[in-house]
Amino acid sequence: MPVPPPDVAKLFTTFDGSSAAYQSLSRTLGTATAEWPELRVAVLSTCTAEVLQPFFIVEGARRGLRLKLWFGPFGQIEQQVLDPQSALFAFKPDIVWVFARLEDWAERELLQFAALDEAARAELRDAIIKRITAVTEAARRNTCASLLWCNFAPPRLPGVMSAPGLFDARSLSAFCNALNEEMSRAIALVAGAWTFDLARSISQCGASRWTDSRMALLARIPFSADALIALSRALTRVLRALLMPPRKCLVLDLDNTLWGGVVGEVGAAGVKLGDSFPGNAYVALQKAALALRNRGILLSIASKNNEAEALEALAHPDGILRPGDFAAMEIHWEDKATSLRRIASKLNIGTDALAFFDDSATEREWVRAQMPEVGVIEVPASPADYAAALEDSEMFDAPLITADDLRRAEMYQQQEQRRALQQTSGSVDDFLMSLDMKVQVGPVNAETMERVAQLIAKTNQFNLTTRRYTHAELSSMIDAGAVALWMRVTDRFGDNGLTGAIIALPEGDTGRWRIDTLVLSCRIIGRNIETGLLGVLCREVAKRGANTLIGEYLPTAKNDLVKDFYSRHLFTADDPDGRLWRRSLLPLDSFTIPGYLHLTYAE
Repeated sequence: MPVPPPDVAKLFTTFDGSSAAYQSLSRTLGTATAEWPELRVAVLSTCTAEVLQPFFIVEGARRGLRLKLWFGPFGQIEQQVLDPQSALFAFKPDIVWVFARLEDWAERELLQFAALDEAARAELRDAIIKRITAVTEAARRNTCASLLWCNFAPPRLPGVMSAPGLFDARSLSAFCNALNEEMSRAIALVAGAWTFDLARSISQCGASRWTDSRMALLARIPFSADALIALSRALTRVLRALLMPPRKCLVLDLDNTLWGGVVGEVGAAGVKLGDSFPGNAYVALQKAALALRNRGILLSIASKNNEAEALEALAHPDGILRPGDFAAMEIHWEDKATSLRRIASKLNIGTDALAFFDDSATEREWVRAQMPEVGVIEVPASPADYAAALEDSEMFDAPLITADDLRRAEMYQQQEQRRALQQTSGSVDDFLMSLDMKVQVGPVNAETMERVAQLIAKTNQFNLTTRRYTHAELSSMIDAGAVALWMRVTDRFGDNGLTGAIIALPEGDTGRWRIDTLVLSCRIIGRNIETGLLGVLCREVAKRGANTLIGEYLPTAKNDLVKDFYSRHLFTADDPDGRLWRRSLLPLDSFTIPGYLHLTYAE
């Protein structure tokens, strides 16, 4: 369970999780979260869903979200989505959550499910997918809100659940599984539309505990008390992942965290790792950490220890993680906050990108006090629960994992090789020339949209405006005439991935174009690659009739690095605050690209 933000943490200290507590706390949170940005969530359903409101508000606040909710009349999904003047679009949602139950959309077919042949079942699947696709595409035409569609769980209809037979491969469960696969593929074709895994939430809660049969019959409210809590937690977890970037680095303690015992007391051979408890609990945590690394989360160590003894224990035959799996290691007797700052500096990421896992409550509290921006995972008393605590922290959730994410650990290893080369180079120019950098720039399209949206959401240091855009919002900007470019960089040590993006918007027919967004990954800062990206943008907007480029710099606590970007590229300040800058595109060849960049443009 995530730790509530400091603003509301005290309100959760006496919260007992009862329905009455949710009702009471939801009213109190309105004042406590009044200064938070509002997230507008519209709910469309085929049943009565308003009962979810207090649960959504409380679980949202637990995750740092202030939710403003609107519930459409049940059973009117199409009516709201197909009408551009509907109450749904008047609400101006940021998120539209659609909950359509299979028994509400196809009750007649389900009642005769056992008699349906393969052709009839395929026809039913196709009809449902067409209905979902029509609603999703209509919603996208009328709003840039992110769309979340619930998938389907087998309905608990007496007489239907066991049809056509308990052991028949053509069961209702098999039908729902196939339907959900087709549904996910169809929804993925629409920008900013996602599948919400309702079937998984029901499975985790327990299908028999999910429904309140009495309330379903009395008021078309199909949710039990357990379901209200489980569903609100699952949905707000997804909302948080859509809005907040995951932590980039998991920092782990060693003694009584990655293994049982204190290596300085029992020696490397004496630490607890293996097939029996409690050693297998520490192995489970190491496996979970390795799984995070394999999906793009960096691992680091912050331990008070003798380095030689700690490294020896990391070679334990029953251990999973090895020294090479860690992007940074701080093993010494200094305090943990100092170690975390050094790790962030070495990896060139913000300290707010760190998550900290340490069995010591004292160390966790010290880091919270010294570095409130760090995500401190609350570690349970028993090591049997460590691995689950890592997952339940929700700090590493992401809507999608890109190819670049999967290669992140490898990329940071390559970065170490670059640092070593830089230290032996005679000058910065010699270093940059010796990297043999190849830069590819191209227009943002369906293949690169998600990675660009992710880069914009995550980047804080080299980000001139820190505007955040969803997949759907980017798609809408491009459709409206924006020029959006991505950049990929490779060098002698490997592929840095898609690490840059720039977006420019026309200001009517004036010939002026405004740079709305310019971001660069921290991995490639300091190589002047941004000059190449800017040069390509100049050429692309000039093709569209631009004669002047307007730059914006909106200062934040983290982007001081780029405050002189426009002055370095010979823009003239348009205001005394240094926020607006101007440069003529004539002559176009005045925008030179550094000679050490081998640049190509991908149409």
